[in-house]
Amino acid sequence: MKLKTFLFASLAMASSMSFFSCSSDKEPIEGDVITVEAGDVSFDLVYVAPGSFRMGATSEQDGFDSFSELPAHEVQLTKGFYIGKLEVTQALWQAVMGNNPSVIKQFSDKDNPELPVMNITWADAKLFVKKLSEMTGKPFRLPTEAEWEYAARGASKTFVLQYSGSKYLDRVACFRTNSNGTPHPVGQYMPNELDMRDMNGNVSEWVEDNFEKYKDSLQVDPCVVLSDTLKHVARGGSFYSTTTQCRTASRENYDPDFASITVGLRLAMDVPTK
Repeated sequence: MKLKTFLFASLAMASSMSFFSCSSDKEPIEGDVITVEAGDVSFDLVYVAPGSFRMGATSEQDGFDSFSELPAHEVQLTKGFYIGKLEVTQALWQAVMGNNPSVIKQFSDKDNPELPVMNITWADAKLFVKKLSEMTGKPFRLPTEAEWEYAARGASKTFVLQYSGSKYLDRVACFRTNSNGTPHPVGQYMPNELDMRDMNGNVSEWVEDNFEKYKDSLQVDPCVVLSDTLKHVARGGSFYSTTTQCRTASRENYDPDFASITVGLRLAMDVPTK
């Protein structure tokens, strides 16, 4: 019964979303969606309004890592932003970069361009958003770690859940138990409160921040940028991850030149100025 209720609410929310161009004079409201085209590929981004939340190992986050996820702390985001409804696909990467780094044959089926792009470094991800911005004239970037977690938790629409949109991982994610050892095409699982999908599992997602231990104080618009050469954070877990590793608060960190079939990205975009 709870699942049916959630699905009905999700459909109702999706039907109320408005689609408008990035140059619209309309002030976006949380959950509004814009569609952007890059070459022959289109993709959607969801507007996330400013707000506050508690980041890190909050009470529902069972099995947390005490070093990387504590202390849980208050975060205030003072600016709204857009974030990808789905992970970046191989089709979108190919349209922008002219290549497909997802080189392992069984994970780069040419008949299925809706698989997430993978096997990319943090530096690759940064170059991709730069080229996409130049191609579209839109201010794309990687999300900050705080923006990523805020969106994954459903922003101001949030329920207190261990995963993004559910307390049951198999409803919202491709992960070790149900993946059959491969990523799945994006968007196959239930959405969270903002109609975003695959925030847990499938591929981990690079964010802007360097890895640093959390501080026990209010953080306003946090983004830890120390050096391009230090470890960077990836969030969400992958098709190879366990239930613990896919939790919304879980954090991974890798060298910026690290590439793996388990790591991809999700776009963020500043609200275009009028």
